Amino acid sequence: MKQNIYNTTFIVVCFLALYLLENSLQAFPLRLGIALLVSFIAGEILSKSGLPRISTYLIIGIITGPYAVSFFSLKEVADLRIIDSIALSTIAFVAGSDIDFRKGGIKFSKILSFSLMQFVIGFSAALLIFYIMGKFFHFSLFINISFILFLALILNAVSPATTVAVIKETGSKGKLTDYVLSTAILKDFTIIVCFSILLSLLGSQGEEASITKVLTEEFVSAASGIAAGFAVFVYMRFVKINLGVFLFLTIIIITWICREMRLSNLMVFITAGIFLNNFTRFGSIVTESIDKNFNIILLIFFFSAGMVIDLRALMSMFGLAVFIVILRIVILYVSCYISGSFIKEDFKIKQLSFMGFLGQAGVSIGFAKIIASIFPFGDIFQTLILAVVGINQIMGPVLFRFSLQKAGEIK
Repeated sequence: MKQNIYNTTFIVVCFLALYLLENSLQAFPLRLGIALLVSFIAGEILSKSGLPRISTYLIIGIITGPYAVSFFSLKEVADLRIIDSIALSTIAFVAGSDIDFRKGGIKFSKILSFSLMQFVIGFSAALLIFYIMGKFFHFSLFINISFILFLALILNAVSPATTVAVIKETGSKGKLTDYVLSTAILKDFTIIVCFSILLSLLGSQGEEASITKVLTEEFVSAASGIAAGFAVFVYMRFVKINLGVFLFLTIIIITWICREMRLSNLMVFITAGIFLNNFTRFGSIVTESIDKNFNIILLIFFFSAGMVIDLRALMSMFGLAVFIVILRIVILYVSCYISGSFIKEDFKIKQLSFMGFLGQAGVSIGFAKIIASIFPFGDIFQTLILAVVGINQIMGPVLFRFSLQKAGEIK
């Protein structure tokens, strides 16, 4: 009881300090440090009640961000983008290093079939429902074919970073864990490619809409990931000096290179991790080296993710957003059940895996911003997507943790 009082008092004092420092531009690093400390302590306290730490980090990010209490401005949030990118690169590196197609538990062909079938069913079902709503129920937003095509596609987007975060926090291991992680990564790549195709067909014919450009970027990113993985392998094989420091410095350098060369740091580091774990014996060593400081990476990434969730967008589209979130849950369940049945998997995959795909983050928001800059309906579309992503990203980690617990894969 006393400890709870001390913890609560400390958090209140920290919020008071943030309020007093709110208008001080020079105190930005101090405000950031205090906010991260509050997120960390609140995460530890609430984790005892079963709430994933990353959910707490998101919530504190939302509260302190520019769309709520406004302890941080939009410019300050934008200034954190490079740190956010480094955190995402680290998470992607760990995700790739956890994928092992050699151990014989799950065949890659089964995961590929599950991923593609789930995507096709999910996209087709969402598109059909939105078309019926526009055609026969005269729902104005769903009359535009471009609007419903992009909406159906983005509703199938997932967040590999959220998947990795929950898996690492819970220490889960098993079939459901492997399926969700591998599928999230494959779906992410599939949706990026499909989005570029739709944008080319429906949008302007400028640089942003080039299929060739996007596919080339993804291919070069994957090739760069293999090269980066090989470079890490050479260092770990022959130099072997302080691997943890080397890995973090390598992540920082390659993330900067990705930004300058317009490569996907997510694809680069996932590929690098897969290469190290499947073609060398150093994959587990990479994970162990990063794991020592992984909590701070998750703290920074999901706190930053919370700050960009627009509460005004959520409130202005709340009713429609809730409907779409519920519809998405139903579609995910049906698509996972049919896909799991097709590849002859058990109830873990057929009935629980859908909860691992609820979280949404960077890719969905990025797509919404591109659409907002090109199409006449872009502003409304972006507001709706931000509202949907906000709800999904808050509840996604909670339900994924529940599914892992139900499957008996949490230690």
